[in-house]
Amino acid sequence: MVRHIALFDEVPFKACLINGMVLGTDGRMMHKSYGNYVPAEEPIGKYGADATRWWAIAGGATGSDIPFRWEEVRHGWRFIRKLWNAARFTTLNLAGYDPRGPRPELRTVDKWLLSKLARTIQEATEALEECRFNMALEAVRSFTWNVFCDQYIEAVKHRLYGPEGEDKKAAQHTLYTALYGIIRLLAPVCPHVTEEIYQRIFRAWEGHKSIHISPWPEPPEGFPDEEAEKAGDLVMALIRSIRREKARRRMPLNARIGLVKVFAGSEERANIIRACEEDIRGTCKIDALEVSPEAGEGIEVEGYPGLTFVM
Repeated sequence: MVRHIALFDEVPFKACLINGMVLGTDGRMMHKSYGNYVPAEEPIGKYGADATRWWAIAGGATGSDIPFRWEEVRHGWRFIRKLWNAARFTTLNLAGYDPRGPRPELRTVDKWLLSKLARTIQEATEALEECRFNMALEAVRSFTWNVFCDQYIEAVKHRLYGPEGEDKKAAQHTLYTALYGIIRLLAPVCPHVTEEIYQRIFRAWEGHKSIHISPWPEPPEGFPDEEAEKAGDLVMALIRSIRREKARRRMPLNARIGLVKVFAGSEERANIIRACEEDIRGTCKIDALEVSPEAGEGIEVEGYPGLTFVM
C-alpha cells in the first residue's frame, strides 16, 4: 500500500492533481488570466498545509476536476482542531496507564467503539488500495468526529474522572487504541498534526521514530463484534435522546436528574440497557434508572420504535 499521498507544497494547484485539474470558485479552470487563481501559499498560510491537503483529497474522486473551496479548507482546519482537542483530552487522562499491560475487561461501550474502529480501518484501507482517497478520508472523518469525539469520549468521562480501577483502565485502553489507529489512518492526509500527536503520546510506548514509518493499523483483535456494536448503538441512541431532551428543556448537560424511567419494548433491549446502566447514568447524570421490558409512554428514542423514556 502507498502510505502517503503527496499532493503539493508551493506549486500552483493546477499542477497538483493527476488526470484532473483544479477549478476556480467560478467553475472554470483555475488560471491567472481568468482572475480566479489562488496560489497555494494563501490557504497554507491561513489554515496550514494539513487543512489544505484535506481540501485536495476530500474535494472529489481521483482523476476528476476539483473546484477550490475555501469552506472545504476551513472544514479541514476545524477537523484538525477537533482531533487536537481529543488528543489533548486523551493525554490528560492516560496518567498511570501502561499500554504494555494485559487488556482490561472491556465494557459494552468500549467494545462498541473498537468495533466501529475496526470497520473504519477495513473501509479506509480498502478505499486507499483502490485510490479512492476521498472515500477513505470520509470514513475516518465520520468515525473520528461523530463516533469517537462526540459520543465515546462523552460516554466515558465519568469513568476517567473517577477512582482508579478496571473500568477506568478499560476506558484508557480504548482511548489509546482508537486514537493511535486514527492518527495512522490520517497520516497520509494530515502528516504534520498526526506526527505531533504521535511524538507527544505514542512514541515512548510504540518505539517508532516517526508515525510515517509505523505499521498500518489493523483491526483490534476480536473486532468487529456485531453483537457489541448492536448493543452499543442502542445504548448510545438512548444517551443521545436523554441529553437532547435535557438540552430541549434548557437544562445544563451536567445537571442531575433524579429518576429516568425507560420502557424498552422488549426483554432483549431491557437486558442491554440494564447491563450498561452505569455508563448511561454516569453520562446523563442520572441518580436512578428504572428499566421495564414493557412498552410505555414517553419520548421515543430515534431509530428504535417502542423504546421510550420519561424523565
